[in-house]
Amino acid sequence: MAYEPTIRKNPRQLTIDQHYHTAHAISMFYDSDDKVEVMDLSSGQIVRRHKRAKIFCTKRTWDQRAEKGYMVPIEDRFHEEIDNIKNFSKRDHEAISKYCLLWRLRHEFHLSSHTDVVLNGISDSGLTKDQEEILENKNCSFVREGGVVASRFSSGIEIQTLLDQHWDACSQFKWGLIEAQDGEFLVADGYGDFAFIPISPKRAFWAGESDQKINRRQLAEVNKESISRAKKYYFARKISECPVA
Repeated sequence: MAYEPTIRKNPRQLTIDQHYHTAHAISMFYDSDDKVEVMDLSSGQIVRRHKRAKIFCTKRTWDQRAEKGYMVPIEDRFHEEIDNIKNFSKRDHEAISKYCLLWRLRHEFHLSSHTDVVLNGISDSGLTKDQEEILENKNCSFVREGGVVASRFSSGIEIQTLLDQHWDACSQFKWGLIEAQDGEFLVADGYGDFAFIPISPKRAFWAGESDQKINRRQLAEVNKESISRAKKYYFARKISECPVA
């Protein structure tokens, strides 16, 4: 279904604007004004935005159980890796892989349209809107008239299921730390099957690579790949500092 607003003033504090790439990860690229530069591909304009800006978010694409439940430990473990860089042997490669997969899936669900699920033979629960939101805040779902279940609940379950289904394909990834000697990294809104995560203007994790420093020419090639992967935008601390091949 389309975005469903909460009750006025959102008394149950349900998350409306959901990040597919975390706000904390975006903030690692902040300039001195606590903003990043964003190339909006729809307009071709560069804008400066805070990590909470709507361009970085999807609106209630998955449910509160997913947002505040199984997704949080994956995010937290990844944040530990980007906040406290470790050498290759001590790096939590599994944490980086799980976050890479979560980011990919959330971005895909953001870009896709999902319809409500209809459960045949199931009657509605007769709940008020406020009662529905109380239940969602307690990590529960509900059925509406006609056996309809809002798509965000099925999306939350589907993402969780896909995390398990696709885990074997990336569970053995080892992530090299790539450091730019001259210039800075761009970040796409999503990378699809490209296992690459810029984590600061000068650093990125890249699956299958060793820890290494790259020169400006190599950085330009990597940034070109980021641009080719971007769907709606890419961002950086300062885009003019990011060479592109």
